[in-house]
Amino acid sequence: MPLLTTTDTPIYYETKGEGPAIIFAHGAGGNAAIWFNQIAYFSDRYQVISFDHRSFGRSPVPAETITVEHFRDDLLTLLDTLNIEAAHVVGQSMGGFTVLRTALDAPDRVLSLTLSATSGGIINPRPSGALKNLTSGGDTDTQGVKATMSGATKANPPLMQLYESINNFNIHFSWGSLANMLGPDSVVQLAQLNELKAPTLIIAGDEDPLFPADLLASFIPHFFDGRIEVVENSGHSPYFEQPDTFNSLLEAHIEAVSGR
Repeated sequence: MPLLTTTDTPIYYETKGEGPAIIFAHGAGGNAAIWFNQIAYFSDRYQVISFDHRSFGRSPVPAETITVEHFRDDLLTLLDTLNIEAAHVVGQSMGGFTVLRTALDAPDRVLSLTLSATSGGIINPRPSGALKNLTSGGDTDTQGVKATMSGATKANPPLMQLYESINNFNIHFSWGSLANMLGPDSVVQLAQLNELKAPTLIIAGDEDPLFPADLLASFIPHFFDGRIEVVENSGHSPYFEQPDTFNSLLEAHIEAVSGR
């Protein structure tokens, strides 16, 4: 699959299928390959795009410190390169920061917004201990961060082996370069949520230790058009742990928006 070279750092991406575009932004425990369940489910009727954030998977590490604006610009440049005027955007955990920032700064490019197990950078009055350690850069060891992300994911042993195998492709990953992107400079204020044009769905895991469902639910009244769905028997990765439920919720959200 191709590399996007019109950005300052090459970005690896994959695209499959035809139709309205859905673009998936992975979290710190994944890369483009982690969305295999969603690619298989949606690509018979949508153009499905996944990509490796810079410093993940097959996208190299840039020279400068990574910011959420870099991630936003990479997503927008990818849409431009593929001649996509607007897309349904889905972000898991760290990828939620990417897609929420994109929806705020380039609203005409986002048809719908889905935040999976993430605040997307919304100001968090009560971060969990695990999340505070990640966003403060306390986990500077790459293996320590991977262990934290794996520990937050609920799946049977074979699935966890697959999750960790995909995660091992992140050979460039350095948490020190990403802690800034998830830190206080990336905070989205609650008042900004009412400015969002895109209908927003938050999908939460009922046992997520990083972004608990009740925390994410507290954001909903601040959205102009937002709702939450809680996935049972799921930790921090509902798209991976409970893909059938996740895909059905996402499909219903996209279809509802498309039917307006």
